[in-house]
Amino acid sequence: MHKALLIYNPFSGFRRRHRVEQVEAAAEELRRAGVEAKVLPSRGPSKAGAQAREAIDAGFDTIFACGGDGTIHDVLQGMVGQTQTALGIVPLGTANALAADLQIPRNPILAIQRQLQYQPKTIAAGVIEHCQQEHPKHRRYFTVMAGVGPDALLVYSLSAEAKARWGVAAYVLNALWEYLRYRHAPYEMTITHGDGTNETFCTAQVMAVRIHNFGGPLKKFARGAHLDRSDLRVVVFRGGVRFSYPAYLLSALFGLRVNIPGVELRDAKEILCRPIAGQEDRRIYCEADGEVLWRLPTRLSILPGAFSLLMPE
Repeated sequence: MHKALLIYNPFSGFRRRHRVEQVEAAAEELRRAGVEAKVLPSRGPSKAGAQAREAIDAGFDTIFACGGDGTIHDVLQGMVGQTQTALGIVPLGTANALAADLQIPRNPILAIQRQLQYQPKTIAAGVIEHCQQEHPKHRRYFTVMAGVGPDALLVYSLSAEAKARWGVAAYVLNALWEYLRYRHAPYEMTITHGDGTNETFCTAQVMAVRIHNFGGPLKKFARGAHLDRSDLRVVVFRGGVRFSYPAYLLSALFGLRVNIPGVELRDAKEILCRPIAGQEDRRIYCEADGEVLWRLPTRLSILPGAFSLLMPE
């Protein structure tokens, strides 16, 4: 590591002035290690990817996303296909799931010290696409997970202010409210397995997971998921989710190995989700890395060798 850029979002978070101080502290730790370091605020939502691409063109060999999984998600968009530059993390968000999976401390100085010992590794990225024929196709890349169904509706209905002020508690309370007042509609899903075979059935929630450990109480959310894999570890909820989804979350929280009716773990190369004819529901959203994106139809897939990430050996 010789030349590093630290990108942070000046518009997110509840203690914004303190965030700038944390980013500056991380940059100073890099300089103490002999690394040329520059701090750059993002220009706004979904702008950090373009800034990352500009930094790559300017010769930066490492780009640190300073924030939560949403900030990492934005930076990643400009780094896919540019494996000569590595992605690093200074975890300053609410959940910091990717940082937890990589064993990166939340203290900015310790986070830099840890990653100075890590090595860049080229890995796959998840891909989520909007497949509406009459509109241009949208595409985003993800590192943690992507979902279609109740989890995306939860992200959509949660205000940024509540998320910043109350953190994980806001997710829990909002999830309870959504489940009490809304019956989640099913949609059709076609899953393509590693051997190329397809399977089509109805579901109300699917989650494609890339990481092994979400950190905090919610650790082993999808057993078998790992960043080293070049496929998606998929949690499928058949039928209704009013009881199976909360039951699965509780089993993950307590680390229980129990079979929950209607919940299956699959491995997939591609997943296509589309409305059931005559049963379209405009409240079926999709999300990636905690960022709500669009409605059905949508495709989830994997792109091998997509980007370089600082990882423990």
